[in-house]
Amino acid sequence: MTANNTNFHMQSREPVAGSKTLKLEDKKLFSVFQPIYSFSNQACIGVEALVRGRSVETGFQIPVDECLAVPEDMAQAKFSHALNRLHVENWQQSRLPDSWLFLNLDFEGVNDLSEICIEQVLKDLRVKGHEIVIEVVESEITDEKLFEEIIATLRRLGCLIALDDFGAGHSNVDRIWKAQPDIVKLDRGVLLEASKSLRSQSILKNLTRLIKEAGSVCLLEGIETKEQALLAMDVGVDLVQGFYFARPRQLLDQVKKGQACIKEVIDEYPLYIQEQQFIKNIQRRGYETLFERVDDINSFRSLEGEMVKKVMDLSFVKRYFILDQEGFQVSDECNSPDVSDRVEVLKKGKGLCWKNRRYFVKACQTPGRVYVSQPYRSLIDMQLCFTISKQITLDEGEFVACFDVVYHDKSMESVQISV
Repeated sequence: MTANNTNFHMQSREPVAGSKTLKLEDKKLFSVFQPIYSFSNQACIGVEALVRGRSVETGFQIPVDECLAVPEDMAQAKFSHALNRLHVENWQQSRLPDSWLFLNLDFEGVNDLSEICIEQVLKDLRVKGHEIVIEVVESEITDEKLFEEIIATLRRLGCLIALDDFGAGHSNVDRIWKAQPDIVKLDRGVLLEASKSLRSQSILKNLTRLIKEAGSVCLLEGIETKEQALLAMDVGVDLVQGFYFARPRQLLDQVKKGQACIKEVIDEYPLYIQEQQFIKNIQRRGYETLFERVDDINSFRSLEGEMVKKVMDLSFVKRYFILDQEGFQVSDECNSPDVSDRVEVLKKGKGLCWKNRRYFVKACQTPGRVYVSQPYRSLIDMQLCFTISKQITLDEGEFVACFDVVYHDKSMESVQISV
């Protein structure tokens, strides 16, 4: 097959998986496949097709960017058509039963619906649309109307839609509502951040929940270690992909290895949960010391005096405040001397309403038990903190005593009180 002056044809030496190649003047392109796994199924549910290449002259592998570079005298549509055909033909030679092929469609520079050539490939090779997952890179979408037309066409063919690299660059949650992708692939950068701190781990968990509540399946890519795989299972993602399970290869000879890794992660997950709870218990015991002398206090004034001492004596305590049973602040505000200057947007002290805050609700639901909130940015000084709260019984009635504690991002391995 030729396009203008570019030498351009398919080659196949022997009928083995991934054997077909696409030869351009100075390079030869071939397919590799990376398995994708499900924790629930404990199996490989599909593979992502990726392109690799070698120099015709030296035989050495060339960078992926060079593989994807469109020849100067060839149209983007023809090049994309040839790559898709290459991947599908190679996949057909060794496909797993009841599994998907994930294909990356290049939307950058696409100006017309006809430039998306997947329909002809599926027809020529007699592949059913529901066997194909089309990956769309969010950053490449510029023409919203054209994008909607392309998505509608792909769905008409029966293809599933995956939103790729979500969480990288300028990701837009609005894209999920508009495109309603079947699958959202979280970028590896989100995983790396979540591996560094408890706060980022919480963000990943909430992002996963958002994707699933929007009606999409959540896939986390770029997993390279067992610890990251355990984290992926803990935050609730549906599908996983990465070097820890299997590297991209021409042959699907690492699928069983990846399934063994999945089983190992599932088996070790209960121990992982126990270790996480152990760390939380150590932290909780440290925070419970903030209330050691409070349980013996009977009057509101004495409670305030004891809490002021904690703020003044402990460097990691930013401030204290006391709430009534309706969630309104009934104490004057007392800040640590180290609290930085701030713009007085919120009035301080008595009358502030915190009744919708989890640290208030949880303290009321579990009287006498110390509650430790997730990290958040305080409206008082716009600094990161988390709140330690406990319901206290005084002569004047029931109150919720709260301390705001300094929060610093550190390794998840840290069990220090200051986190």
